[in-house]
Amino acid sequence: MRNMLRKALSVLLMIATMFSISVQPVMAAPSTAETVNNGLEMIEQNFTDTTIYAKYYLTIDGETLLYTEYGEIVNNTFVLNSTSVKVDENKEPILSTQMTERYVEPIVSVATNDVGFRSSCEYKPHTETFSFKADKWTLGLITQAIVTATGLAAGTAGVIAGALIDSVASGLISVIPDSVYFDGERCVSRSTGKIYYRYRGNFYNDSSKSVLLAENVSWSRRWGH
Repeated sequence: MRNMLRKALSVLLMIATMFSISVQPVMAAPSTAETVNNGLEMIEQNFTDTTIYAKYYLTIDGETLLYTEYGEIVNNTFVLNSTSVKVDENKEPILSTQMTERYVEPIVSVATNDVGFRSSCEYKPHTETFSFKADKWTLGLITQAIVTATGLAAGTAGVIAGALIDSVASGLISVIPDSVYFDGERCVSRSTGKIYYRYRGNFYNDSSKSVLLAENVSWSRRWGH
């Protein structure tokens, strides 16, 4: 009798275990409003500390567009002119779809030189998440969003923006994030009511550091007027 009871209990335990496994919730994959179908197909590109120029194809939600974008840092703002036009299967522009837009956004305070930094300023390990918001997934608008949030040079932000778009297209990340993650060192200096920050290190998609976006980046920021 005891053996029969033990066998019955074993069978019931096995069934309970199988049921508990079968009803585990399945997490839905994150959804996006737009899907990048391929990376940037660059035609022309020129990045400097204060400007970006790029002409490229980008396919979003199965629709390929030709973008021509020029952005420039002017008087502590980032001014972007973006022209887009849909192209057919032969990449011929459909001129009736051409659109030009202009975006102007203020930049966080930037220290463009070493004024205010003490020679004794000491670098210490530092991580930081910089949040930003881009209304569209274009190279220019993501660059603008990163510049205005971080104070990075335009060209460096352009490299990060391009890496984010290509990372989504290749499946390394699911969506364009609303922040980037810095891991490196920071030096802090205070002078006449202002705080100066100098950074050096790498940028990643997030704190998991699964995708390296830019390495050996150095730049300065200022807080205060």
